[in-house]
Amino acid sequence: MQQVDPLSLFISHLSPRCEVFSHIQLSAPWGIAEQKQDVCCFSYVKAGYCVVELDSGQSVSLRAGQLLLLPYGTAHKLMSASGVHCVSSQILFSSHLSGLAQHPVLGGAGASCEMMCGCFVFAPIQYWGGDGLSNALPELIVLQAPEQSKLATLLSWIYEENATPAAGQHLAQKGLLELLLLEVLRHLDTAEIFPGWLQALHDRALAPVILAIQAQAKKDWCIDELARLAAMSKSAFSARFKQVTGLSPLSFVRQWRCQVAATLLVSGNLPLKSIAAAVGFQSADVLIRNFRQFHHMTPRQFRKTHQVIQSN
Repeated sequence: MQQVDPLSLFISHLSPRCEVFSHIQLSAPWGIAEQKQDVCCFSYVKAGYCVVELDSGQSVSLRAGQLLLLPYGTAHKLMSASGVHCVSSQILFSSHLSGLAQHPVLGGAGASCEMMCGCFVFAPIQYWGGDGLSNALPELIVLQAPEQSKLATLLSWIYEENATPAAGQHLAQKGLLELLLLEVLRHLDTAEIFPGWLQALHDRALAPVILAIQAQAKKDWCIDELARLAAMSKSAFSARFKQVTGLSPLSFVRQWRCQVAATLLVSGNLPLKSIAAAVGFQSADVLIRNFRQFHHMTPRQFRKTHQVIQSN
């Protein structure tokens, strides 16, 4: 029986959510303004050309066959040209993250552009590194999807599924978007972007440690035990883990516990004290302190925000 690889195990434990929420036909001049979101946004240019400007001032031009990632959901504008008037996405789309918009058409009578927008809800992209504690991803990433590549094939297939709804669309979208996430993670290497957690999963010594922490969040891990899993001395393991991930091993344990806590917060109504115990924190106060550092909000704020999104 073939052994499941570490990256597949890691992703399956996290149960990522991936969605396409708009499929847009555009004609210049056009512009769309998107506010800050608590997701990893993506935009794929199927045909034509556009300009992306972040609130920070960073900008990039996108052409057909390119995929834009905004790992931290940064507020941004998508435009036919810099300076064009932008319509708020909340006005343009009748619902957000809750089903496909009905192929809106926006703009004038100029050059056309076809675009597909969506998001990944996947903690290592959204949060890990965004707090400055570990190897941060760039605020904006452009991946190439050349014709006939697996990434281009997936994006085109997803695009067509949204353009021509048919029986079984939901199942097709779910499977294709999960494959898209995997292919995006693979492409980070080719783009020379190396988040620490992804490097660790490709490291023969560290991968078993990451997966063990993932499988047993409640366990009271110590450095000695983690070093034994890596088949390394305590000092060599600590140095290697910090070098690769940007975090100490026990800081990674705390981050993972917060991710499990986030899942429990959204999936049910357990009290904070019970969630803290379930993920290995000594008290609700310790959970709150660590959670704020990781998710940039309290557990109660996180529950209120994300349970509303899932119910829409």
